[in-house]
Amino acid sequence: MSQRAVIISVVLSLLLSLAADAAPQPLHLCAPPADPIEDQELLARYGMTPQEEYSRYFDDLNAYLLCLQKSQADIIEKGRFWHDRYIELFGSG
Repeated sequence: MSQRAVIISVVLSLLLSLAADAAPQPLHLCAPPADPIEDQELLARYGMTPQEEYSRYFDDLNAYLLCLQKSQADIIEKGRFWHDRYIELFGSG
């Protein structure tokens, strides 16, 4: 493992340990999907079948997971940028 990868791992581990004590943060404001509605009367009121409601749920779940992946990729990219900037300013050691 390269020195850069080790430094990034250490920094990310430190940040994750600090995050446990910090207030929860929404990642790119990703919102988890609402649970599927199973109440037949309520579905009828909305003019939806149970299958349509489950399809809605899985579509929303997929969008949520994609949002989380994008958020993770973005923050890793940002961390790499600032790590490179740190090395540029202060050297590797």
